[in-house]
Formats: sequence, C-alpha cells, structure tokens
Amino acid sequence: MQTKKVVIIGAGPAGLSCAIELAGNKDFEVTLLEKNALPSYKVCGGGVDSKYIKQAVAPDILDREFSKFMLYTPHGSYQVGDGSCMYIGTLNRKKLNEVLTEKAVAAGAKILFDKDVKSVDKDKIVTETGEEYPFDYLVGADGINSVVRKSLGLDTKKFLVAYQYMVPGDYPGMEFHLDFKKFGVTYNWIFPQKGVTSVGTGYAAEADKPADFVKNLRENFDAWCKERFDLTNARFEGFTINYDYRGFEFGNIYLTGDAAGLASGLTGEGIKPAIQSGQDVARRIQDPDYECVNIADCLKVKRREDGILGILISKHWGKVITPLIAKLADYTWFKKLIFKVL
Repeated sequence: MQTKKVVIIGAGPAGLSCAIELAGNKDFEVTLLEKNALPSYKVCGGGVDSKYIKQAVAPDILDREFSKFMLYTPHGSYQVGDGSCMYIGTLNRKKLNEVLTEKAVAAGAKILFDKDVKSVDKDKIVTETGEEYPFDYLVGADGINSVVRKSLGLDTKKFLVAYQYMVPGDYPGMEFHLDFKKFGVTYNWIFPQKGVTSVGTGYAAEADKPADFVKNLRENFDAWCKERFDLTNARFEGFTINYDYRGFEFGNIYLTGDAAGLASGLTGEGIKPAIQSGQDVARRIQDPDYECVNIADCLKVKRREDGILGILISKHWGKVITPLIAKLADYTWFKKLIFKVL
C-alpha cells in the first residue's frame, strides 16, 4: 500500500493533536507546517476543563486548579462549586504547545517551523518562499485567519473580540464578573496562572452596536481592572475567536479548532474543541466510517451556547431578554440555573 501524505497547517492544540493521533499509523506520512519559528505563545485566557485537559494532554500540564470560583454581579456574589473536587483550571499556551509538540515528534510526525503558507492548490500547498508540499489529505488547523478555510471560500462573520491584561503575581482564586450595563452581553474573567493572572473581557463582534461601544468598553474595562490590580507591569493583549462553524470535512480537506469555528460563541472556550476535533479528523482520515463522536459532542454544546448568545445579541429579543437577565443575575436561584444549563 502506498503511503498517504497528510499535510497539517498550524502547530496549535488542534494541529498537534491531529498529528499525534495520525503519525502512529505507518500508512500515513504526516508533515505539520507552522508559520512561527518555535512552539509559540498563543494569546488566550487559559481557562480549561481541568479533568479533560489532564487526561488528554498530561497530568501536570495545568498551572493552577480550582474546586470553586466566584461569580460577581453589581449587587452580590455567588460561589460556584462546593470545594470537593478540582474541575476547572488554567494553563500557559506556550507550555501546552511545547508538550504537544514533543508528543507529535515522538509519534513520528515531521514538524517544520517558520513555514508561512501562501496558497492552497488542488493537491499541494505553497509557502511564501515558494516551497511546495503535496498532499493526499490536508488539515487546516491554522486559526481564525486560516488559509485553508479561505481556500474553501468560507468567510468568517461570527467571531468574538477579547481583551486581557497579563498581570504579574499570584491571585488567590478564579472569578467571573457580570455587569451588563458597563460591559454588555459578556463576562469579565480573572484567571490565575502560575506567576501571572489573565484579566479579561470580550464581545461578539457581529452584533450591531453603537458607534462608541468599543471605546466605552475599553475605558470601562481599564477602570475596572485598575480598581483591582496594579497594571504598571501588566501586558495588554487583544485576540479574536472564531465561532462561525460551517462544517469540518470538505472532500480530502478538513478544518479543526478555530479554523473550523468550533469555539463557543457564549464562553469563548476553544482549547477542548481544538483537541477533540484534531483527534477526530485524524481518526476520520484513517477510517472514513468513523463517526467523529467528539466533534458531535462539541457541536451539541456549541449549538446550545451559540443559540443563547444569538438571543442575547439579537435586535429584537436582546432588547427584552438581556435587561431581564441582568436583573435576574442577582438572584442565587437564577445563577444556579444558568450554570446548570452551561
């Protein structure tokens, strides 16, 4: 049997997970192309499903773990979790990429760094320096600005814009803050990592907003941060998250993670869907009859959460429901209901 060539573009959690799963099969030659020079830091809040990430990546991958977190509203607070077990954590994205890269290389994948893809042809990709890499299967794991996604004629209309400060120091606990009057339909987060804390907010970019919305959001966010942290040595970062899912399989071309738009529009969570989709695509390439159960589970959660976001930001329903939720968010019973649904 002739060895099949698989080219994966993007050495993030999706691309590396795909390479790890696929490279162990000697019927496939796996080449992963990454535009950065080394396993790189990805701007990200770093909040993850603790149990899943430890099982899927490594037991010691997390920076911090928490058995509870605090939810704050303008008029009160609520503890989520009873402290009996660790179920939510944070990690450093550079460390995550380094660990997954080691696993992919050990599995037999060929990873080439500093390879910026220029175009995708029918059976090969071409880099900015003119190098050509033929493929039997192509996997796009190259994020929100995916070259592979664009080659399929798929635009991206639904995405989140997020801001965060990386504040030096160890913060004691994880927190979520709701204040719809100041920040609109979003949440502010405080995610403590090891030696640094991500403090962030965001918004759904596709929704109609007043002309000064972004300016006011940034001003309110900066003021909110300064009330809680010394930002003198903090690093400000901005990033986008694609949740505009249009499918993942297009003949012999596949999309994973952010390139596929598999992140949640409501929470912005994208690391778990990236790993799950990378693994499932690798299994599908090996077995066309494989059902992609992990992607199916991811889409089930995503449809529910994206549906909630769609109602909140809609022109009609949002005007009624968003203010109502802002009021109900101060009641303990409603907070319990929301987190049960999510």
